[in-house]
Amino acid sequence: MTARAKDFDYRDKLSFVAEWHDYNSGYHKNFVVNYYPSDNTLDIFDKDLDRLYLKRTTMDSLDYNDMYVGNTIRVYGRQIKLTDYADCKTKSIVSKTKERTFAILTPCVIDKLGEIITQIQEHGFHINRMRMCILNRREALEFYEDRRGDSSLPFLLEHVISGPVVAMELVGKDAVSRWAELMGPSDPIEARRTQPESLRAVYGRDSSATSGFHGSHSANDVNREANFFFPGGNSKIPTSTVQLNNTTCCVVKPHAITEGKLGYIITAITEANFKVTAAQMFYLSNADADEFLEVYKGVVTDYHAKLCSFVDGPCVALEIAGKDNDMNVYEDFRRFCGPEDAEIARQIRPGTLRAKFGIDKYKNAVHCTDLPEDTVLELEYFFKVLKD
Repeated sequence: MTARAKDFDYRDKLSFVAEWHDYNSGYHKNFVVNYYPSDNTLDIFDKDLDRLYLKRTTMDSLDYNDMYVGNTIRVYGRQIKLTDYADCKTKSIVSKTKERTFAILTPCVIDKLGEIITQIQEHGFHINRMRMCILNRREALEFYEDRRGDSSLPFLLEHVISGPVVAMELVGKDAVSRWAELMGPSDPIEARRTQPESLRAVYGRDSSATSGFHGSHSANDVNREANFFFPGGNSKIPTSTVQLNNTTCCVVKPHAITEGKLGYIITAITEANFKVTAAQMFYLSNADADEFLEVYKGVVTDYHAKLCSFVDGPCVALEIAGKDNDMNVYEDFRRFCGPEDAEIARQIRPGTLRAKFGIDKYKNAVHCTDLPEDTVLELEYFFKVLKD
């Protein structure tokens, strides 16, 4: 039970409009999910059939912090997305602590992606969505349309289209204002003078065009800017940065992200002579994970446990390249990940990713491509086949 639960009695509830889609059968359900913070229980009402779908039940895998619009929760194997507030009371309570904001890391700071993600998470932000992509001039001008006439805009555009950017939707208390504070003044030189610990002071270069960071100014801006990079459906999205040339696939598993290890893992990768050339956050359905892991059926002893390790929350797919052109990236990175069982890795390969960040055989922090011929297939599955 969280400290927040003390503020509620047994009958108090948070109500959300939600949906569940079974990708195997095409079965779609519209729900109202009622969460009771006092004892960490929930019930589910079927809106389509106008009847109770799940009676009030204790959910050990959930807590108060999981209940906000945009999140996907897992209830008895079903991934249910919370799409809206079902009443004004819930909105007034949750929106205070689960405000959304939108952030961009621009090309000049991408090499410090791991460090910056760690800063974001340690300042109490939850990364709800993330995508590395590249913008063309038309897209960049469309995104920064509110800055037309600004004398610094041409320099900003040149910088933004010069390399990959990482777009993020962040969730947290007073997210818009706190992200602005964490970024610091738009001019990195001014930031170093007045807020030396801010992100722009630490990572920005010498002008507002190369400050390294963007943040939404208001809730209305959040919706417009997030929809530009995460439109959903069949809408056009900015181009992926995936290369598919002497690269390999790494998937940071949900438990590692929940535990705040994503930034540390990316930093460890980039400090080990590798670089991240593509990245995106996914909420895999059971069907998605089953399709991705099909080659392991009948091979691993507990396939269900392996599958569950991919669907218990968001995962982040990474394309990994080498900093040296003559590296065999697949082979070198697989060795760097270490034995699949994290406990064995700690005994015989203590410097590997799974030894440092894994828990056991299945919650082992990262997946890496096991067969060289599968590298392109796995990367294409995440960056070309799946939809966020």
